[in-house]
Amino acid sequence: MSPLPVPDAGYELPYSALARVYDRWMAADKVPYDQWFAFTKERFDEAGFAVKTVLDVCCGTGMTIRTLQDQGFQVTGVDASASMLDIARARTDPGTELRQLTLPDERLAELGPFDAALVCFDGANYLTGEGALTATLRQLARSLRPGGVLVFDLSTRPTFESIDGLGEFGEDFGDFAYVWNTHHLPDSPYYEYVVSLFVPEGDEDLYRRVVERHAQRWFSRDEVERALRDANFTAVTVSDNYTSGPATDTTRRDTWSARLAT
Repeated sequence: MSPLPVPDAGYELPYSALARVYDRWMAADKVPYDQWFAFTKERFDEAGFAVKTVLDVCCGTGMTIRTLQDQGFQVTGVDASASMLDIARARTDPGTELRQLTLPDERLAELGPFDAALVCFDGANYLTGEGALTATLRQLARSLRPGGVLVFDLSTRPTFESIDGLGEFGEDFGDFAYVWNTHHLPDSPYYEYVVSLFVPEGDEDLYRRVVERHAQRWFSRDEVERALRDANFTAVTVSDNYTSGPATDTTRRDTWSARLAT
């Protein structure tokens, strides 16, 4: 989620067009939102106090906000994409606070204080700037109450290498299609995804091609744990993809849980 690439060479901002088809795409990929919520709710229940207010960072189209609100939580959403927030605004309760922020951003620390915060579905992998993960975790720490719960996930090195190994690929959904290309900066954790989207425009037989560039990276577990400790988080654990199982060398999505020191 940081830095947000500036459009150039014909690239549009990330999620400017993808927002229109994002939920359809994720439904086809069977994204397990219910599993994510169940794991997160368990971490809330372990807090030792009643978690009521939640900050959803990289909230996207508001799927996690909607799930949390349906369970009675008061939720504030933050995302870098205005297009994604437009969809979230229509999905969430009237009056839900939704803020457009590209992290790290000191304004994040001014929100709250919240009982808990979460960053789902690879949102933290967009923190590609030097020191961006540490800075964002510090800001999140200042947005939480003492003892506040933090849950976030990160796609791992095996996930990035697997996607890179696919080369060019795509899919035709009937009413939209995409072509995906991955570019890896050699000997580094940095990857760039160039996604060509073909979306309807005007006449139903007319499609417009929009190209978005997404920059992401993987983090070693040592990097993440150091950043959490530096931001004053304790009770740090990492598990395998929103389960109780420990993260291993083959884990595709690390799921981190921590508590802000009291």
